[in-house]
Amino acid sequence: MSNHELERARAELKTLGADFALLSSGDNVTYVSHFEVPVEFGALATLSFIPPLALIGVRGEAALVTPSFYEAAAKQPSSGFEVRGYEPVNWFTPVDGRQNFLDALRDTLVQAGLGSGTVKLAIEEKTLPTAALRLVMDEFPNVTLLEAGPALAAARLIKTSRELELLRFAAEVNQIGHTELLNQTREASRNEFAMWSAVIQAMERKAGHPLMVFGELVTGTRCKMVNYPGGPKDVTTRPGDLTLMDMSPRVNGYWSDTTNTMVVGGVAATAKQTLYGVAAREAFYAAAEMLRPGRRAKEAYFAAEATFEKHGLKIGHYAGHQIGVSVNEAPRLVPYDDTPIQAGMVFSIEPGAYEGPDGEAGARMEKSVIVHESGPEIICNFEWGF
Repeated sequence: MSNHELERARAELKTLGADFALLSSGDNVTYVSHFEVPVEFGALATLSFIPPLALIGVRGEAALVTPSFYEAAAKQPSSGFEVRGYEPVNWFTPVDGRQNFLDALRDTLVQAGLGSGTVKLAIEEKTLPTAALRLVMDEFPNVTLLEAGPALAAARLIKTSRELELLRFAAEVNQIGHTELLNQTREASRNEFAMWSAVIQAMERKAGHPLMVFGELVTGTRCKMVNYPGGPKDVTTRPGDLTLMDMSPRVNGYWSDTTNTMVVGGVAATAKQTLYGVAAREAFYAAAEMLRPGRRAKEAYFAAEATFEKHGLKIGHYAGHQIGVSVNEAPRLVPYDDTPIQAGMVFSIEPGAYEGPDGEAGARMEKSVIVHESGPEIICNFEWGF
């Protein structure tokens, strides 16, 4: 099966002037290899000396260097990649996990041909571990280092058909979660922990496996400002409380990011709650309308800002961002981003306004859109709370 993401990365690296790239961020390794690099925590984060790395060459080389406990999982989706596992730990025999990693990386670099001639190697300076960088600098003096970030960002700017399919499914999973939240808020006296648990369970049933989830659930007057980390907490809802949930599940390596704000208990919203909720919803649609080929990212921000101003409110933060193997990608919908909008981009639009520490209300409304030549297509299209 063709790996169009890898092809795009190679093309951008060639434009950069690189011969190879050693990728170290989980996002970019996932992008080029199709292996969903785990977000490490707990025992595996402690046991692995270095998370998975990907070495790709513009002429066709492709290899993954990974802790052995990910080796089998990495081989299945990573068509065209040589998967080289290193043993970070052994329960029965002492091993040197650091040395095993260095040996595996050295062998991979030599086998790819980095040991001779003049070589330009693109790296991610933000995430490449010092041990790997030191090995390259000490043992491959013929190598000149470049920064890979801009090339990979350019490759990831427009989504492939495979990525769009994965993003659509991630949005479907997220939509199930928001639908469950609406069910949870129809009656009051629900605990935030129980509501959050019900949302996660609904999404995992849809996905068919456990999910890595990033987000927040806040109720009551905590909605009056941006809260992070804001909840869930051991709080029980009351009739008339605001509820705001920003939900970001990672599904098969791709993210969805959406937000809804609603009133608990089936009671009528107050005038102030309605003001913030309706303004945020209208700001979403105003920003979405600007996401058409030929426009600029900042135009979506200004459209959202103008909508809030029409309601006498001030926009609380940026109006959104692109989404893919990262939950938050460039371009972002901010007042200084001149990036041209192109078909194939996927944005999460999330305008919000908040009364502030001395207030009681606020709202953020967020859904994802795919940009087409004909305009934006909303995905994860759950029922708005306002």
